[in-house]
Amino acid sequence: MWKSIINSHLFTIIYPVVLGACLILGAIIARRTWLNKKIIWKSSGVEGAVIAIFSLLLSFTFFASNNLMRDRLVLINNMRDATASLRRVSLITNDSLKEETKKYLIGYLTIMSDFKTNYLASEENLQDSMEDINGRYLTVLTMEAKKDTLSRNDVLVIMPYLNQLNGFFYRMINSYDERTPPLIIILLVFSSLLIAILVGFLNSFNNRRHFLVPVIFLVIVSLCIQSIRDLDNPYIGSIQPSFKDFKRQLDIINRSSR
Repeated sequence: MWKSIINSHLFTIIYPVVLGACLILGAIIARRTWLNKKIIWKSSGVEGAVIAIFSLLLSFTFFASNNLMRDRLVLINNMRDATASLRRVSLITNDSLKEETKKYLIGYLTIMSDFKTNYLASEENLQDSMEDINGRYLTVLTMEAKKDTLSRNDVLVIMPYLNQLNGFFYRMINSYDERTPPLIIILLVFSSLLIAILVGFLNSFNNRRHFLVPVIFLVIVSLCIQSIRDLDNPYIGSIQPSFKDFKRQLDIINRSSR
């Protein structure tokens, strides 16, 4: 439930509003419990440490989400290179194997050029489609290997590149499931709301109360949380892996006469 709420587009609007409300709540608490009763409030000395703990949690989560995003980008680049390598090495094999490899890559790149849509529609169907393409291609490779020694050598040349490409594909599937644990995100959100109450509370005791610090806090924390959500979620948001290179490779292979 919490995971679906945090991933929703509605959270983008609701979170800054709630964060601002917590700032106001902190100011209201200060006024009703201290200022209106003219009670002198003294700092306990741990306020800075509490805010520092929140800052560390925010920075570590940001760092972890950024690493997950970069890992996905690295995998996409590796898959692109592996696809190109398989295509190039197939050009030195016999005509039959070269043609079958071309068909295989067309099917593979057709799936990868629209990976996100296929994944969101059904992860199982996506894997089944890829396994079906791989199965047909492996059948061809097996038949080629049984023809003669030269064909068998061509297959042995192809296999390492094929294994590497498929390894990257399944690592890509797994990377889409590797997300910052929902409990950490929930902890971060609730911590930010509590810190907002504290900031609003502390700001009320300033002799010259102003709105600059609360506004800066609201803007920075809201943008940080939204950025973490974008980095952590490869499905939605403005920071998403691009699969345009696979579409470009597909177009090049389709136009190629080799």
